[in-house]
Amino acid sequence: MPKPDFYVLGSSTKGVSLNDPEWLNIFNLHGHEHVAKMSPAVAWTDEGWTRRCVDVRAKAIAALPFVVHKGDMTNVVWKAGEEAPEELAWLDLFDYLYRAEASLALVGAAYAMKEGTFNKDGIITKADGLSWINPTSIKPNFEDGKYGPDERGNFRYYERSANERKFQVPRTRILGTFQPSPFVEQGPGSADARSANMHSQILHDLAEYTSGQLRSGLVKKTVWVADKDARQPDELTVKRWQRWVRRNILGTKPTPDDPMVMQGLSAQEVGSDLSDLHSDVITRDAREAIASTLGVPHSLVMSNAANYATAKSDQLAFMANTVVPQARLLANAINQQLLMPLGYHLEFEPHKTEVMQQSELEKAQAIALAVGGPVLSVNEGRELLGYEPIQGQDVVAEQPQEVRSADTVSDTKNLDIQRWRTKINRKGRDVKFTPDALADYEADIIRERLATGADLDEVFRPPFVGF
Repeated sequence: MPKPDFYVLGSSTKGVSLNDPEWLNIFNLHGHEHVAKMSPAVAWTDEGWTRRCVDVRAKAIAALPFVVHKGDMTNVVWKAGEEAPEELAWLDLFDYLYRAEASLALVGAAYAMKEGTFNKDGIITKADGLSWINPTSIKPNFEDGKYGPDERGNFRYYERSANERKFQVPRTRILGTFQPSPFVEQGPGSADARSANMHSQILHDLAEYTSGQLRSGLVKKTVWVADKDARQPDELTVKRWQRWVRRNILGTKPTPDDPMVMQGLSAQEVGSDLSDLHSDVITRDAREAIASTLGVPHSLVMSNAANYATAKSDQLAFMANTVVPQARLLANAINQQLLMPLGYHLEFEPHKTEVMQQSELEKAQAIALAVGGPVLSVNEGRELLGYEPIQGQDVVAEQPQEVRSADTVSDTKNLDIQRWRTKINRKGRDVKFTPDALADYEADIIRERLATGADLDEVFRPPFVGF
């Protein structure tokens, strides 16, 4: 048996040699030799912050107000919040939009199988369903051959893997949406979550390390280090020493059975306190990097991350810079590949979201204050609130003009005169003064009288004519 290099204090005191692999178990080091590299799929399932950011994006897209037109743009057959019409009952739009946006954020592509009747060109003529496809099980086929690209290099088939088999699926049978990338001509682009992989890995590793330390029992371990030249104690001495350690250090009833001084042994603590297992700075930086990469303001993920004004500004920025562009990308794919061949058209209405309505209302109020009158009709205001129009309320109401009496005008002019005289008494006749109520010609007459050196009572005596 190898000579102990140190002793570990636990339910019993144990001598351990560094040549014995068991010392790895004592410090919970087994299983940390290799940590798998983070992937978007792992981040979605195992790393909570990335999962939450992607979830916020996907739910924002799926919950956007929308209308579906049939034929021309005036025939609305489906609105957000209503049951789908019978001819579109096969389409669960919320479910598809959530999955598609999450997939675009994680892997840069989203796929669904179109089910129904197709013409000879592969164009769908009647739809029966839309089945989601795991985005990691399908990819465009760019390999030369029967199912390869056409003469222009455009792919014609998808390669689908299922049940350990590969299938070639015509491109027209798949509703495919790709995240744009300047480095990809066709097919999936670079996912936003992939750019945040390193920061997701940091959060995952921090959580795994903290969990491992807590599960190992005592975070800090007391070890008794033996000098290389220390003599091996006899069995009776070791037992007395162990008994004393258990009773005095582990908190049980003290005993007068003090051990002998053991030559060459010193107690040391190895490990970290609970407060040392977490780094606020590293965690905060990693979270902010992930949220920024995914286009989600920090205040939308953490309720205590900002005050009301900042949170409101962040919501507007999130809507304008992330939600609206992604919604447009998804709507284009759905319309061109699925709905338009069936005679329908999907249109998102982000201006009807609460945050956008409030912004437009505040903007209208500011303009009305600047121009001195309302700038919206009743129906335009009702539209901002999501209400139906009322007949005869499409004209902006005229602002009634304020009628000022002669006495009111005279009073305000007298106030100008009093302020001007006070300023002259303080700073002299050459002081600059801009009246509020006096007409320009009246102010000019007063200035001419001031230049003559006349008494102030004479200078400011009306009427201001005859000069």
